[in-house]
Amino acid sequence: MKKKVSMPLVEKLIAYSGKGPVRFHMPGHKGGKGLPQRLRVIMEKNLFRWDMTEIPGLDNWHDPQGAIEEAQRLLAELYGADRSFFLVNGSTSGVMAMLGAALEKGGEVLLPRNSHKAALMGVILTGAKPVYLKPQVDGELGVATGVPLSEWRKALEQHPDAKAVFITNPTYQGFCPNLSGILSKAKARGMKVLVDEAHGAHLAFSKRLPSSAGEFEVDAWVQSPHKMLCSLTQSAWLHLKGRGLDRERLRSYLSLLTSTSPSYILMASLDAARAVMETRGRWWVEKGLELAERARKLINQKTHFYCVGREARGRGGVYDVDLSRLMVNVSPAGYTGFFVEKVLRERFNIYAEYADFSNVYFLLTGGNTWDDVAKLVRALKRFPARKKKLKPVCFPADLPARALDPGEAFFSPAERVHLDAAPGRIIRDSVIPYPPGVPLLCPGEIVEKQHVEVIREILRAGGYCQGIKNGCITVVKNG
Repeated sequence: MKKKVSMPLVEKLIAYSGKGPVRFHMPGHKGGKGLPQRLRVIMEKNLFRWDMTEIPGLDNWHDPQGAIEEAQRLLAELYGADRSFFLVNGSTSGVMAMLGAALEKGGEVLLPRNSHKAALMGVILTGAKPVYLKPQVDGELGVATGVPLSEWRKALEQHPDAKAVFITNPTYQGFCPNLSGILSKAKARGMKVLVDEAHGAHLAFSKRLPSSAGEFEVDAWVQSPHKMLCSLTQSAWLHLKGRGLDRERLRSYLSLLTSTSPSYILMASLDAARAVMETRGRWWVEKGLELAERARKLINQKTHFYCVGREARGRGGVYDVDLSRLMVNVSPAGYTGFFVEKVLRERFNIYAEYADFSNVYFLLTGGNTWDDVAKLVRALKRFPARKKKLKPVCFPADLPARALDPGEAFFSPAERVHLDAAPGRIIRDSVIPYPPGVPLLCPGEIVEKQHVEVIREILRAGGYCQGIKNGCITVVKNG
């Protein structure tokens, strides 16, 4: 009898797709449902045929002069950029590359503490000095909301020699900063303005959404069209305006951070996504936005939960809100986000984007349908209100003290210690409740007892902390 060949990952993917899940998670194409029929058939039929290498006529990502270069030119034209690049290693590579192009070792960069971990990786790679801006924390929602413009101005005045500012627009939660206000103050001081718009590739296609970075004179911005548009996971693009960044230096960093065998399938999906947005972009975004608005209204009217909307503007550093995503606050009804997400998944076959202690998040795009929304609302109505209201897990109010620069700590000898022995030690590897990838502790910072308590509380609530394994944490040896 022949031994059955096991394909664990393949089998899991078959099982997931075969049960017809309701997808409120990335990627934005939602299993291809949102793609034009002709394009969907072409992509599915040619998956293996298009898995190519750099043969003559297909161009070379590391030195584009033909089809790839032309596709990137069309992308730049669509987004109003002077230059655009396809990325096959996610927005992470674009974030790191634009930081590398803007910073030298020891140079200061201003960035919110709730920036994605890719920004910290870029700081480590360049040897720069991060100046963290503390976002306000909304006690009711249990999340960091944003850095008020007044705090940006204060930081810019206190660090006039900083080389760059790094802004996230929007955050994982859909909160947007005052881009115009930050930009004008930073540019007046000669600083580079870099924007992580990984979650905002759709913003430019609807006047009902917050402004995209491309509407301003930023130096560079990165987007992940696989999140809210219809390219494949891991694909992204990077845009430039003006000559503020050294393009050769940027290109070198991109090559450093990218495989020498870039996927033509990913690049083809980027080209196709650009074509879809050029011809049907407004329809794609408006459809997702309309579904989200209807879902928000029904959730607030017919369930015991609260779905955040326009009223969040002006709240805790929030300048604007991306209404195409749903942030459903469940803690006032007596639930954790982790619990609600699990029940939706296991009982109702509904897959959210992610959950934290207090909220569950759902992403809606042109790939979703009214039937998806109806199923979600029906499921949420099944949760009765509980008398006990849960107190959200919040990060400490003050930023951790820093003993070493991130790069210095990251490249130091390290050891793992139990959480009980961690207070007073210097962190070597970040501790990040993930998603959404916001660091609790960054390399070079000193662990305090309150950090250990937050970690334990998150784990008890069913969350996950990257950097914690078997109750241990990585610290600088002898540090």
